[in-house]
Amino acid sequence: MTFARKALLLITLGWALSAPLEAGRPRFATIDMAKAFESYHLTHAERNRVQEARKALLRDPRPETLKLLQVELGDLKGRIQDPGGEEKQRQQDYQRFLVKHHEYSTLKSEHEKDRSAKLKILNESMVVVTRKLLNDIRAVVRKIAREEGFDHVFEIGGKTSSQLPSLIYIRDATDLTMRVIEELNRKHGGKPVESSLDP
Repeated sequence: MTFARKALLLITLGWALSAPLEAGRPRFATIDMAKAFESYHLTHAERNRVQEARKALLRDPRPETLKLLQVELGDLKGRIQDPGGEEKQRQQDYQRFLVKHHEYSTLKSEHEKDRSAKLKILNESMVVVTRKLLNDIRAVVRKIAREEGFDHVFEIGGKTSSQLPSLIYIRDATDLTMRVIEELNRKHGGKPVESSLDP
C-alpha cells in the first residue's frame, strides 16, 4: 500500500471516528429567567392588577371615618375632664364618649380584619400567578430546546448567597433569553416588553 493510500485511509478513518464523537457532544443553552419574567407582558398585566387592588384598598373610606372619630373622642375627653364644665353636660358628654368609643373600636376592628383578609387573598393570588408565569417560561424554554436539540439549558440570572452568578462559565452555549421573550410575547404584538433589568 502506497504512502498516499495509507494517509487517505488514516484521514478517512479519523473522520469516521470523530463524526460520532462530535454528534454525541451535548449542546448547551442558557436563559436569564429574571429578564424573561420581567419582559413577559403577562407579568406587567399582573403588576397592574395588583397595583389597582392596592389602590382600591386605599380608597376605603373607613380610615378617614376613624380619624374623624378620633378627633371627636379627643374633644369629648377634653370636655369631660374640664373642671369648669357643668356636671349634667359632663355626664352627657361621657355617655356620648362611651358610644363613640364603642363605634370607633368596632369600626377599627372590622377595618383591620377586612384589610388583612384582602391583603392575604391578594398575596396568595400573586404567588399563584407568579408560579403560572414561571411555568409559561419553562414551557417555552423546553419547546425551543426540544426543537433545536439542546441537551441542557442553564439559568444564568440567579445569584448565589455570595451574590455571584450561579453559572460562572459555559463553553459554546446559546443564549435563548431573547428568543424566549419573543415567543412569550408573540401573541402580544410580537414585541418584547421593556424590562427594568435591561442595561
